[in-house]
Amino acid sequence: MMNINSGLAGLALLGGNSSLFSFGSGGLSGGLKIESRAVRNAREQFTLPETTPPWKMATATKSLYTQVEDVMRMRTVIDKPAGGARTLPDDVQTAFTAYKALDRLRALAELAAKPGAGESNRADYDKAFSKGLVDLENFLSTAPSDKLSLAFDQPVRRAQSATVDGGTGNYSPSFIGKKVTKERSDVLSGLTGTEKFQVKLSRGSASDTITVDLSQLTDPPTLDNVSTLINNAIAAIPYRDENGNTVTQADGTTEPKWKVSFEPTKVEEGWTLKANRQSIEQVSVDQIDAPDAVLVATGMTGLETATSTRVMRIDDPSGDMSRKTLATIAANDRLKPEETVKTTADAMVTDADGFGYVLGTTSGDLGSQRLAGDQDLYLTKMDSLGNVVWQHSLGAAGSASGAALSIADNGDVVVAGNVRGAFEGTNSDGDMLVARYDGGGNEKFATLIRKVGTETATSVVAAADGSVYVGGQASSEDGGDAYVVKVDSAGHIAARQSYDTGTSEKITSLAMGADGKLLALTREGENSSLRFLDTSDLSSETGRVDLGTADARALAVDASGNIAIGGTTVSALGGTQINGLSGSGDGFVARVAGDGSGLAVTYLGTEGTDQVDSLVYSGNTLYVGGRTNGTIGAEKSGPVDGFVARLDATSGAIGKITQFGTPGQRTEPVRLVMSSGGTNSVGELGFGRGAITPGTSMKLTTATSLRGGDSFQMRVDGGALRTITIDDDETLSTLMGKVQRIVGRKGTVTTPRGDGGAKLTISPKSGVDIEFVAGPEGRDGLKKLGLPTARVQGYDIIDPKAPAVRPGGTFGLKLNMTLSLKDMKSAAEALDAINSAISVSQTGYRSLYWDDLKAARVEPQNFAAGGGSARENAQLANYQAALDRLSSSSASTSILGF
Repeated sequence: MMNINSGLAGLALLGGNSSLFSFGSGGLSGGLKIESRAVRNAREQFTLPETTPPWKMATATKSLYTQVEDVMRMRTVIDKPAGGARTLPDDVQTAFTAYKALDRLRALAELAAKPGAGESNRADYDKAFSKGLVDLENFLSTAPSDKLSLAFDQPVRRAQSATVDGGTGNYSPSFIGKKVTKERSDVLSGLTGTEKFQVKLSRGSASDTITVDLSQLTDPPTLDNVSTLINNAIAAIPYRDENGNTVTQADGTTEPKWKVSFEPTKVEEGWTLKANRQSIEQVSVDQIDAPDAVLVATGMTGLETATSTRVMRIDDPSGDMSRKTLATIAANDRLKPEETVKTTADAMVTDADGFGYVLGTTSGDLGSQRLAGDQDLYLTKMDSLGNVVWQHSLGAAGSASGAALSIADNGDVVVAGNVRGAFEGTNSDGDMLVARYDGGGNEKFATLIRKVGTETATSVVAAADGSVYVGGQASSEDGGDAYVVKVDSAGHIAARQSYDTGTSEKITSLAMGADGKLLALTREGENSSLRFLDTSDLSSETGRVDLGTADARALAVDASGNIAIGGTTVSALGGTQINGLSGSGDGFVARVAGDGSGLAVTYLGTEGTDQVDSLVYSGNTLYVGGRTNGTIGAEKSGPVDGFVARLDATSGAIGKITQFGTPGQRTEPVRLVMSSGGTNSVGELGFGRGAITPGTSMKLTTATSLRGGDSFQMRVDGGALRTITIDDDETLSTLMGKVQRIVGRKGTVTTPRGDGGAKLTISPKSGVDIEFVAGPEGRDGLKKLGLPTARVQGYDIIDPKAPAVRPGGTFGLKLNMTLSLKDMKSAAEALDAINSAISVSQTGYRSLYWDDLKAARVEPQNFAAGGGSARENAQLANYQAALDRLSSSSASTSILGF
């Protein structure tokens, strides 16, 4: 109840009028607002001393250019907190610091958005702007907070990682193939009934191989008939005890050794086979004596679309060379998942089991492989149907790109690439990288080949002794030297060698000769040559084939040691000419014997420009992958088309050429590899060749872009910062345990499973704050896991009797790391976002202090009417009438006598 009995007359007389309230149009009859108990209780929560916000402080006027100069000289846009007598309350300090940082970013964006900024200056502004965003995000994740919390993006109530492929590695008892028939009883039309399949079963050290001959079927091949034939063959293998005796079951029948079976199963819009197992058996299927296939990987770039990688298979390379698209690899923009970003195909190989590996470069996310820097190299393993078995990215925090692939004799995949910026605790100025992975995608080593200046890898080859050779170019005063590095089987650098002829040189391709020599295809100025190097002494050149003026870039060696070289040229090369040049630039294939003798050249040309990108032998046939902007094998489809040509490896005669492209899209370099036995019918059963029960690695360093040694920090409810470091063998389960030990009973940590894997989820309990702090530059684990760099707040426990308005709150600035100043349009968009964030930071500051708007929120109906309750309004009206009567006779007389 308001106490208005005393002092009203005096107040009226002192005020010079008989109106009790005189605060403009608000309040009762436009007068003073009288506080109700609810309003007074709410107002009493706002106890911070008055402060002057920075946007109201008097400062010297500076031009926009001067403001930007000041920002560019700063190490960080984040101010250090004032100390001593100038110390501000935590919430005020956070609001002021955020506002000042945003205002500095605003200056950068505003100048970059102007037409006269210039590309060079804009690039510098963009670099400072990007660093400022990072600094601001890191500051807000640990900013001092009592009642006010500012989030870099949106307020977060729980932290959840990206989906991790494989997740916690839950056991799967069955594996379902792709749809192969519409009805269960349909005949498998892709089978002739004469195929022979080989099924391998293994568990630990035990293994068996069975042959399934479809010619034994008396009826046409259907899912039921084929699965019964396979199951009978598996069941025929008896289980034996330690003495080698057959074990019988209770009914007297023989106990089968393998608990594996196949059965038809219904899938969306059709039927396929399902493989079942009762334990950890591994099952693989292949076709015996299947013909070879050619796999093709290339990039497709549209006028307004990013490059994506297309993988195709040619099942009849000795015939019409018809193509079948197996898969498209395209990374996604993290903030716009529906949009794809540049994803190139830089190399491809196949292993003995028919799996294909594609190496490329991407500037986006591939599933749980989250981009940590500007771009990263990726490695994708897929089966013969194009199904992705696993994908892995290097996890470079700067920039990395793919260059070349090689398969080691033990099945390991060797990768060559290039790294610039932060990687493995170093800051690379542009170095070669060689990495080795097993068939499950687990990294065995990743070696950065450091050297003063910039080095670029172009090629790699694995030798029979386990060593690896990486070729490329090292910077030099004359434009660059050809450069070879030998790495041993453990990833240690064993030897280096530069080759300098006084001009710009580089190695464009490497291969191992049949005699153990290292074959290095080099370009020296405008000329190319093939060098034969002694692997025991890389400085020793034992032979050379000079090709003349040419850009040679591809090498292939057959089982007999014969060598093929591919590239492009504008003039005839030396040696025997199989045919003549056709246009201004022709692709070429040069063939020599293993000792470099007998040079013969075949040209692949049109009226336009043509080039050869890759070569691969298959017996006495040579397959050539390349590009043309003319017509070489069919009608031209796009501005630049790809082609695959078949050559006689002995005579060099050109056989069939197939040309392909897409209207409005440019075909990128065409990579070819042979898939031994790749034209097989395993796909007619719904499965790809090889293991159909692949073991997915549970290591986070395989399933994500995390690297051992990456880290992040956590703080629970204002306690000490605790660091979590990723181990080489870290799994989602072990990481969950580390996080749970820090969170304790103040939150829950789970790994819920969903489509494609599992997520790490951290949920603070009510009233609990958990801060997630980014790891060191280049080693931040939060970004790679998809966890937020933010303060995660549990829902506050609110007393139902508490006032409706409280000081502070949680506000989201709605910023993200994709904002940039790279061009005027991007800068304008960034400026809009920063201005909006500035407004939010000001709102956050104002939330700490009482004002009329907050009173209106407490009792909006009374604020709008102008007073308190009906009883209070009636009482006030009576007092107002009394005052009117009291002052009616002397309204013009001042009691003070002035």
